[in-house]
Amino acid sequence: MRYAFCLISCFSFLITKSQDFSLGGEFKPRFEFRNGYGRLRPSNDSLDLPASFITQRSRLNFNYNDAKQKLKLGAVLQDVRNWGSTEQQNISDKNTFDVHEFWIELGINRKWNFKAGRQELNYDNARIVGNSDWAQQARSFDAALLKYMDLRRQFQAQLVFGLNSKSEVLSREIYDVNNYKILQLIWLNKKFKNLNTSFLFLNNGLEYTVNKDLPISAANRSVSYSQTIGGRIEFTQSKWELNSEGYFQGGHDASYKKLNARDAAMDLKWKVSTTITLVAGGEILSGTAMNETDGKNHSFTPLYGTNHKFNGTMDYFFVGGRLTNKTGLNDYYTSVRYKNGKFNIDLTPHMFYSMAPIFNQGHQLDSFLGVETDLAAGYRISEIILLQGGISALKGTSTLGFLNAGGDKNKLNTWFWTQLVVKPRFFSFVK
Repeated sequence: MRYAFCLISCFSFLITKSQDFSLGGEFKPRFEFRNGYGRLRPSNDSLDLPASFITQRSRLNFNYNDAKQKLKLGAVLQDVRNWGSTEQQNISDKNTFDVHEFWIELGINRKWNFKAGRQELNYDNARIVGNSDWAQQARSFDAALLKYMDLRRQFQAQLVFGLNSKSEVLSREIYDVNNYKILQLIWLNKKFKNLNTSFLFLNNGLEYTVNKDLPISAANRSVSYSQTIGGRIEFTQSKWELNSEGYFQGGHDASYKKLNARDAAMDLKWKVSTTITLVAGGEILSGTAMNETDGKNHSFTPLYGTNHKFNGTMDYFFVGGRLTNKTGLNDYYTSVRYKNGKFNIDLTPHMFYSMAPIFNQGHQLDSFLGVETDLAAGYRISEIILLQGGISALKGTSTLGFLNAGGDKNKLNTWFWTQLVVKPRFFSFVK
């Protein structure tokens, strides 16, 4: 924790000169029981026994604000570990500690700001770009961000640029980190009385091997660019809310294959009473047929989205490079949400279908993939303490088993989780 000590010392120096400084934290242990989470259970359970474990995220959050100098600085130090991953008398941890965020923001004038450093990015509902907060390690970006905000007109715009490398070099290196090499993003948002509209453009550059028949070298590497373009519309009227979004992906994928993919989603919410809300919706993500002959990749990828929020919480789709990502997905769902004071509960069943045709030895399989039901609840014990938990069950089909590289369609797949989220604010200093 010597990094934390150094950082605290730096902020201690700033306290005497700053106008606003705060120190907070986060403690989030989570227990999980997995018995078919992310993949179907096999016919012989002795080959794949259920798993149970506890993970923990511990954070220190630093925020500094000097309104006179138009300067903000933020940092998040975190330790993410599995209970028992190190010995009781361990000498050193297994790379569990990291700097999740460390950024600086400069005010150019009343409407323009510049922010740079390691930071979380979240846009709209986090379908394309999000911080993936469910994952204990979450997601952050090394990027520069130019922000424009007009409060009177309720309009804002952001321009993001990222350039990644593994180290300081004298000549071109091979960038083989599972990350983008170059990224540019434009996000526009305009709010009206009952309408919230957004536009997003993402140019994503991934390094790839040009000629796979030749040895991997810097000279045999280049950058493949894909473009994701689309937007989201949220309309609210009295007790009703209608949300819709659509995105197109073009350019080339990570293997420099021509990309032509789409994503469309819509949901309708009805606030039945002060405590009950009903939701009905669906999402269609294009896929590539197994007998595709046009040589293009039609499989839509949410790229840097918070994918655990979508398509069922058991993470069978678009999480961790699942095999089912290639054939696309149709997800139809309904939801009943109850919230009363400090308590809330959400019941959401899903029906999954493959978007693209699936073939096995020349025979086309049924597109129906299965049914999943998710139940989640939360209780706010205090302003800084939240208790959450949930249970999910999925019944797959033989088609899902085929895409899942095996698995018994007759087995019920289950997942249980519970977590405690504590976010204390240790102190704040205002000059």
